[in-house]
Amino acid sequence: MSDHDRDREPERVRETDRTTTVVHTDGGGRRGGGGVLIAVLLIVALLALLFFLFGGNMNRAADEVGVNVDVDVPKVEVPDVDLKVPEKIEVDVPKEIEVKTEGNSAQ
Repeated sequence: MSDHDRDREPERVRETDRTTTVVHTDGGGRRGGGGVLIAVLLIVALLALLFFLFGGNMNRAADEVGVNVDVDVPKVEVPDVDLKVPEKIEVDVPKEIEVKTEGNSAQ
């Protein structure tokens, strides 16, 4: 009887080094396209606004396009109010009180 393990080489013990890989992402590499998208939308909106303002579409007179703005408004009567305001107002301040004014003074 023979030993079935005799012809085989003994298993080698595998020595492995364990390494840890750390990946730092600080945004310096790839960046999102959100800022670019917002910038493009703002430029398009600005160009559209400038086109409508300076394109000449809004400078046409009402006579040229046939617009008739004729509105009947009700007549409103305001009562006549007579207020009598004195031309000069004098204020007597006691000498014990110091009054400071700011701004231009006509003396």
